Amino acid sequence: MDLWGSFSRLKHFMEYLPHSVFAADRTGRIVEVNEVLLRATGYAREELLNRPFFHIIPYRGTIGQLHSELKAIEEESSGLAEVEYCSKEGKLAKSKAMIVIPQAEPPLYMVNLFDLNKCVYYNLLEKVLAQIIAEANLGFVVVSAQGTIVEISQMACKLLGLERSRILNLHLDQAFAGVPEEHRLIKRELLEGVKMQNKAMSWTNNSQRYELLVDSETLYDEQGQVMGAYVLFKDVTNMRSFDQKIERNDRLAMIGQIAAGTAHEIRNPLTSIKGFLQMFQQSFAESGMERERAYTEIMLTEINRINALVSEFLLLSKPRDVQYRMVDLNTVFEEILPIVESQALLHGIDLDYSSRGQLPMVVGDAELLKQVFLNICKNGIEAMGSEGTLSIHHHIDEERDMVSIDIHDTGPGIPLYVIDKIFDPFFTTKEEGTGLGLAVCQKIIHDVGGQIRVSSKGYGTTFHILLPYI
Repeated sequence: MDLWGSFSRLKHFMEYLPHSVFAADRTGRIVEVNEVLLRATGYAREELLNRPFFHIIPYRGTIGQLHSELKAIEEESSGLAEVEYCSKEGKLAKSKAMIVIPQAEPPLYMVNLFDLNKCVYYNLLEKVLAQIIAEANLGFVVVSAQGTIVEISQMACKLLGLERSRILNLHLDQAFAGVPEEHRLIKRELLEGVKMQNKAMSWTNNSQRYELLVDSETLYDEQGQVMGAYVLFKDVTNMRSFDQKIERNDRLAMIGQIAAGTAHEIRNPLTSIKGFLQMFQQSFAESGMERERAYTEIMLTEINRINALVSEFLLLSKPRDVQYRMVDLNTVFEEILPIVESQALLHGIDLDYSSRGQLPMVVGDAELLKQVFLNICKNGIEAMGSEGTLSIHHHIDEERDMVSIDIHDTGPGIPLYVIDKIFDPFFTTKEEGTGLGLAVCQKIIHDVGGQIRVSSKGYGTTFHILLPYI
């Protein structure tokens, strides 16, 4: 019988064992280790994978010879043999051991070391710590005096976008490689006595942006020497988003009241001005007054801009009479893709759309959803200049029962000091922008019970449009 079925199943099985274990191939090369062994030896996972097994067991021979030797001792003494093992610091100790060869192809040697079980918690405090690490809704990281991550909770892994087995015992510089020191959530200055209390911070992993409250403290021994530090952080994204949504809705309501009260008063005189300008334009054209006709054309263009601005004002005012119905997102994208492709081609941008025929049904207004997708795609294309790739993908967020339409550009990204303001009315970085486009998009999505988020790390920007799906 094939015990594993797949390599991922082997890894899953090893993590459930209460003792240290590693798997090696027939050449003695380590192909997998469990977390218990990492804790006991102090190695990081990457420091052991693909290395010879004698990094852990300093045996002068092959893995096959070690297996035969241990098996012979077991048969003679009716008990487990002992082997010498070595920690990362070079300390030697002995442990009872057994090597199992499951019926699998290619053959693997699963080396069990029963006395390397430092991760078994014997007292109440360690039990509480284990519970916090495994299940508590709290980010928790412990760093050694040398700057290596010696403990990290599952919630911290989720918020940081990191895999627990890959980050344990790694140095901070390795764990956050590519992230400048000033932008790291966990900084080396923690080991210099710098502490934080309820400090509000933002963090964006590869898929989501989080708002956090952070506490940190440096740990000292009896002689006053630094032993390490710990960081605690709480995810307050939903609370912060709720407060910001209330504040933004108040601003939109005020703008809406102004718009509703002044839109007709603005449009009435504009209509008269536009009519007379069109008459002048025709007269100038008939009289051959080309320069004057060009002037009227410029004025008419600017009047059309004012009309467009008033229309956006009205969209932010009292709720429109929208008839929500079932919308096929595949049809929506089929109808807007030619427009997006032509815009991309005009700017020298490549388009990558991988969700053809795979999107679910949602409830909403098809025309308004088109407006949202077109606006965000247009922004992305303009942000890239004359080269880059606009990617449109989707994934299902099972926790929220929503489909996320992810629109990513490879432009310069949005600076951190700007990203919190991009949905504010009238905020724009464009010379000729009104600052209402994204505010309108957000209102359209919120009105159908959805969410719109943005993430940017300086190498592109991704808009995540989340919609409840059927």
